[in-house]
Amino acid sequence: MIRLSITCATLLICSAQLAFAHGDTVPQAVDTSGLPDLGEAMASENPWRTAEGDLLFSAVEIGAKGFNSNCARCHGLEAIAGGLAPDLRYLEASEWGDEWYLSRVLTGYEQNGAVKMPPFADILSPEAIWAIRTYIETRPDQEEMTARQPELSAAHAKVEALAAGGDATAIAAELDALGDSFAALSGAARSVTALHQAAHILRADPARAPAAAELIAATLRN
Repeated sequence: MIRLSITCATLLICSAQLAFAHGDTVPQAVDTSGLPDLGEAMASENPWRTAEGDLLFSAVEIGAKGFNSNCARCHGLEAIAGGLAPDLRYLEASEWGDEWYLSRVLTGYEQNGAVKMPPFADILSPEAIWAIRTYIETRPDQEEMTARQPELSAAHAKVEALAAGGDATAIAAELDALGDSFAALSGAARSVTALHQAAHILRADPARAPAAAELIAATLRN
């Protein structure tokens, strides 16, 4: 897998782009029910970078909600930036990337005395901050997802067919294998796609196959 990172030069460009960023967006707290308490002290690295199972998917789900309510207006829906603010999917999944991320989230960003990104230190809990980070760094390449829609369509059909019976565990394993073939743009060891989320649902409760199928269908519609 090709590991992607933001270079210092890119960060300088991104910082300049932030001059046109957050505008009058009002920061919102994030409900982190379902995530373990991280305490008041802020970790220096993402504590959920190696999470598995329920914890990983809870962090990604809550992080997605937190991102959409606080960050998407400037950084783009599904973290796909439109050019005015940095595309955070490329922020390196490393201690260095975490340091840059925390600096921006906790203290915000100003230019010429104008607030372009508000500070979130008093708005977001450590759990919310790291959930958003987990969501961002596990985002796959949307262009690759689009280019490989025939594979996604085939996977969707297999999950839909489970309504008539079948081996949900085997289908879940296939979904995970296909999901693992999509690299995270941050260079993280793994991405988290709708395929992974659907597989997780099937393992937990095969009767929820329609919900798993809808997750993949949503990806196809996008």
